Amino acid sequence: MVRQAIAGPVFGAGLASVASAMQPGPMPSFGPSIIIVAGWQVPVLSALFGVLGVFLARRVAPASEAGAKLGRSGNAALTILLALGVLGLVIAGEKRPIIALGWSVGLGYSGLAFVAMVAKSVMTLARVALDAWAAAWSKKGSDDVV
Repeated sequence: MVRQAIAGPVFGAGLASVASAMQPGPMPSFGPSIIIVAGWQVPVLSALFGVLGVFLARRVAPASEAGAKLGRSGNAALTILLALGVLGLVIAGEKRPIIALGWSVGLGYSGLAFVAMVAKSVMTLARVALDAWAAAWSKKGSDDVV
């Protein structure tokens, strides 16, 4: 009786065909997963999530004085710059769409603060380098006079 149940006539299709029906088949494809642009492999879904994340996060980001000073064209340029940064991240190696979305939302939401932080760091580094150069130049000049 057990042998007949496994073979199929008692339960219809049988256990073997039920098990084969549960095996996943090929996934449907809606387009290429990777496209080649100027020799770089660009994952389509990650790039799409990244760019959309930046644009949508910039729309819901709170208004700030620095953003108001940038004006409409400055904000558009910042958004495009951040989107290019996320695309660079995706192309450079982060191929998972959810990580690209996380980076893009983070940069889009606080992108102006990030750019301001980098600019402040560069200005501080330049000021330190110029101060060191000026101190060395003035010390060198005083040694020549004596």
